[in-house]
Amino acid sequence: MKQIIKIFLFISLITLNGCIKDENSPVINYELDKTTKILHYFESQGDFANSELAPGLISANQLFSSQSEYIIIDIRSADEFINGHIQNSINIPIDKLYETVDSLYSINRSKKIVIVSKNGQSSAYFVCLLRLAGFENTFSLKYGMAYWNINFAEDWLQYLKDEEDINNTNENYPMLPLSPLPQINFPSSLQTDKELAVFRIKQIIKQGFISGVNFEIQYDFLLNPNYIKICYGQERLYIMPPLQEGRGHAVGTIWYRDIPTFDFRSIKNLQTLPADSKIIIYSADGHLSACMSAYLTVLGYNVKTLLFGANQLFYTRMRSDPQLSDDTLKPEERNNYPYVNGN
Repeated sequence: MKQIIKIFLFISLITLNGCIKDENSPVINYELDKTTKILHYFESQGDFANSELAPGLISANQLFSSQSEYIIIDIRSADEFINGHIQNSINIPIDKLYETVDSLYSINRSKKIVIVSKNGQSSAYFVCLLRLAGFENTFSLKYGMAYWNINFAEDWLQYLKDEEDINNTNENYPMLPLSPLPQINFPSSLQTDKELAVFRIKQIIKQGFISGVNFEIQYDFLLNPNYIKICYGQERLYIMPPLQEGRGHAVGTIWYRDIPTFDFRSIKNLQTLPADSKIIIYSADGHLSACMSAYLTVLGYNVKTLLFGANQLFYTRMRSDPQLSDDTLKPEERNNYPYVNGN
């Protein structure tokens, strides 16, 4: 019996030091490293990235039908904005995004804000960061301007394809062993969980959308053993159903679940991500993986998201699968909503 008690106490100590509870935890009376403090802050505030709310999308149809309810922030380049944008939207450079949203919230916290980008990938990334900072009424326009009007769709359309050169498999690869969280350096003046989190979020926003990986340009990442490759989503995205032709994922790809498990939670499998490795994540259409790459980047991981997700890996399979079809861009459903030119 004494031996069993010793084992139980040993396991309890490991659990205490290795994980942070996914809930509003009681007052902590032991010193946490600063990355863990940020993680604890996110989870105490609702854990947006690991919830059904992520990645905070709004469709073009929703925005068009209730446009007056939103402040529209366009984060594309000035030239792209001048060449066509949604009426009454404002063009904000990325390095001013946090301050702009913060100012708008100080005036009216209930007003909804929608972030618009070229294809919805970078806007999903920044909305995740803003949500983690506490700006709950921020949304990302799904598929970006590419779905607002057919004149902006080419950026998406060129990546709807099936990549035939990948060595695909249905093998389920195991997650890696548990490892410590990344360590981040902060100014000594920052002490509270919120101070650390907001400082880090501002820092990542000002770096811009550097987490995107274009499959065309960096094809080798699916073959390179130096990258940890992750499929994030439902099982159908990872493994082909038995009666369908084809295979589910590139060799070596590890599956992490979103709903309902949320494998990137600290009480789940977050710490199976190695802190010192390059990580590539893809989701169905890239919006969710962009959000998760934002979340993990704040925590110090070296993460990139595959732009457009599985739409440019096995588009035909996704399009024909009822469980995946909603996450495919459908050219015939593109909108032709009005836009204006100039500043």
